[in-house]
Amino acid sequence: MKALTLPDMGFLYCETVSRPNHVAAMQIFDIPIDYQGDYGEDLYQQLMQFTQIEKPFNYKLHTAYSGMMYWQEDENVDLDYHLRRVQLPQPGAREQLIEYVEHSHSNLMDRSRPLWEMHLISGLANNQFAIYLKLHHAFTDGAKANKIILSYLSPQADGPLQAFWSNKGFESKQSEPKIKAGLVDKLKQNSAIISKQVRAIPSILGLGSKLILQGVNVYKANFPTPFTSPKTPFSVSPKRARRAATSLLPLARIRNIGKIAGTTINDVVVCICDIALHRYLADLDYQLKQPLTAQIPVSLRDPNDITSNNRIAITMVELGHSNATPLPRLMAIKDACDKLKQEASLLSDEALTSYTLASQGLAVISELLKLDDVLPPVGNVLISNVPGPRKPMYMMGAKMLECFPLSALPPGMSLNITLYSYMDHLNVGLIACRTNLPDLTKISSYIEDAFSELEQVVMNTAIDIVSEQIARLTQDDGLSNSMQELIGVINDNACSTVTLNIPAPVQKDNQNSIKKQAVKVAEQAEGILD
Repeated sequence: MKALTLPDMGFLYCETVSRPNHVAAMQIFDIPIDYQGDYGEDLYQQLMQFTQIEKPFNYKLHTAYSGMMYWQEDENVDLDYHLRRVQLPQPGAREQLIEYVEHSHSNLMDRSRPLWEMHLISGLANNQFAIYLKLHHAFTDGAKANKIILSYLSPQADGPLQAFWSNKGFESKQSEPKIKAGLVDKLKQNSAIISKQVRAIPSILGLGSKLILQGVNVYKANFPTPFTSPKTPFSVSPKRARRAATSLLPLARIRNIGKIAGTTINDVVVCICDIALHRYLADLDYQLKQPLTAQIPVSLRDPNDITSNNRIAITMVELGHSNATPLPRLMAIKDACDKLKQEASLLSDEALTSYTLASQGLAVISELLKLDDVLPPVGNVLISNVPGPRKPMYMMGAKMLECFPLSALPPGMSLNITLYSYMDHLNVGLIACRTNLPDLTKISSYIEDAFSELEQVVMNTAIDIVSEQIARLTQDDGLSNSMQELIGVINDNACSTVTLNIPAPVQKDNQNSIKKQAVKVAEQAEGILD
């Protein structure tokens, strides 16, 4: 048997009927137009041929008398239970698929079996097919889930079919402790697993002191203090049933917003979510006196590590003020995220893990004691971004069109927004409590609206800067270096990574040529996001 790490056990100990701790992906495929036969049935029969279940996909849970949890090999994995065939009723609309996913995502996984399921869903309109992949969070984080997804896809349409559960590459190469009889022996064997995290506790005492001091208004820390967030409909403990919704955002245009504004893609994404949530709250006449806060996972995983289950830390960042316009909101979020990165960089991975366990543990206690009406929320929303493949991927000849991540709700919160980049888009998956957020599709729609609003504001600001400089330069006698000066203005006021094809400087007496070339520059700037 193999002992679970503290973070992995946390997702199991903190799981309740109202808050299952599994993650999922909803994938949409385009069946080849010339495909002969029943694609869903053929895929099911082909996958059922992969009867060799490799580690860790044959692991099931074993809980010792000590309370410690272990992965134990299941010698008789029922593949037909884990691989499920589903037929949607006519007309096979996207809403019907979402409804099926909502129902499946609301249910706890069977702990007496390996903690994974793959649902093959036929009957979608437009000759499409779907997969709902469900994995327990104790089994994987977002980065590892992405590796699992990619393992059964191919970059070639005619690539061979693979089953992730028959892939030996996910087995941990770490030595597994031998289990001896007796509680004392078991605890001794587990001590090595938790010792690094225990030793890390002193290194976060400074951070802990700052959090305590901030709570009594003595010290301003870069990590927002838990239980100081404003109350919202999505900042309360969830009930059992789930809502799901999706959005699509153009990745290249998101990237260009960041280039022009001098921010990261993640800053832009968080800002878009913040704008959308404020619009939703405005619909409900919520008057916020302080910014929302977002929990943001930070990956601690080595790029080549595909065997560890959870290598993440949960940090928290303060978002924009309720009355902020889009561009100042983006700049405020950029500053907050930069400070967060600086603070996190001073801590070891073990310290960040310990901070995560402590903050999430407090949230779980608050949830179990039903203190929602007594304490301020631990946070408002969890926002995560997982990078995926930029090239098309296929499964048995069918092209994957979209892949929406559907995650778990964190303690004390009823909304999770996770993004997954695939080809030219960010696939946005939203999961929420059905009781607290019955109209989740409003937020998914507002996310797309917020993107358009932010893009327009950033673009107009950039064009205004260029236009003002053009107007000044065309009245300037020293026009020989005007184009070089314009480059400097763009770089100083936007971002040095924005590259425009600036014409070479012309003679100062050729003012008409200067104007024409300046207009070209403005047109190029305006077309950056087209």
